[in-house]
Amino acid sequence: MSALFVRDVNARTGNKMKVGFVAMFVLTIATGIYAVVSSFGSVSSRLPPLGNAIGISVFLLAPLAIPMAEKMKEKFLNGEMKVYIEENVGDHVERIESGIKAEDDQTREDDGVCVEEIGAMVMLKRVNFWLYFFVYLSGATLGLVYLNNLGQIAESRGNSGTSSLVSLSSSFGFFGRLMPSLLEFNSSRSRYMKSRPACIAALMAPMAGAFFLLLSTANISLYISTAIIGVCTGAITSISVSTTTELFGTKNFSVNHNVVVANIPVGSFIFGYSAALFYRREASEDGKCMGMECYRNTFIIWGSLCLLGTFLALVLHARLRKFYSHT
Repeated sequence: MSALFVRDVNARTGNKMKVGFVAMFVLTIATGIYAVVSSFGSVSSRLPPLGNAIGISVFLLAPLAIPMAEKMKEKFLNGEMKVYIEENVGDHVERIESGIKAEDDQTREDDGVCVEEIGAMVMLKRVNFWLYFFVYLSGATLGLVYLNNLGQIAESRGNSGTSSLVSLSSSFGFFGRLMPSLLEFNSSRSRYMKSRPACIAALMAPMAGAFFLLLSTANISLYISTAIIGVCTGAITSISVSTTTELFGTKNFSVNHNVVVANIPVGSFIFGYSAALFYRREASEDGKCMGMECYRNTFIIWGSLCLLGTFLALVLHARLRKFYSHT
């Protein structure tokens, strides 16, 4: 009795995707590091303008070489992957080569799994929506308000490196937006789904610590806190897209996500106006405030709100634990 053993070509395809992803990720990280280093005045002043422009261009164009190389390789091989079939013939094993083009596994579970497929009106009646709404409000929105007021915050502390702080926040926000790509890549290779509310909670905890760290008078605390808030804000902003899809489905995603991110203008007004009130209370007659007391109460409130958001994210994770534990 003979038996056929078909070698799975998906493993080979997965290895190629892994190599390409790692290469793209490394190049992107290198681009971000170069942007951070070149943003500091002491370094950028030593680089000629032409050399700086060439360096940025090389880093930006380098990732394009990876898909081009894959396309050329695929074209060279005529887009065909070889499948080997082993057949037992008596005491011998014959290896048969078949020119079958690799296809996606049709039995693979659909990637568009969600808790429920609902519209905006029904979504507003769900407890999960309001938990998610206030998590985003006290996380990404709060981080955006801080970054938007970074210049005035640095000025009130007597820090003259405002441009370096802005570059630092932008670059680390860029790094933060890359972090979810690792989560998505690992999720696609794992049997279990990663809980995105838990990931958001893990990002909001250090973000709350960064706000409390700003109560320190040391200048280094300002740079460290800005980097942490930039990373966490960028990561939460990226994760929120897939979180909205998983909670409320893909059919009405554009409307649902716009309803979720409506907390950005609302939160910006509330947090910004309250910070302005505390600032004016400590300001002198000319309307300017200098010193740690200008934003001390603001940072305490923001850090406390971020801790509350962390707790709400954990509550949302607990409510969805069964969904994320399916195989």
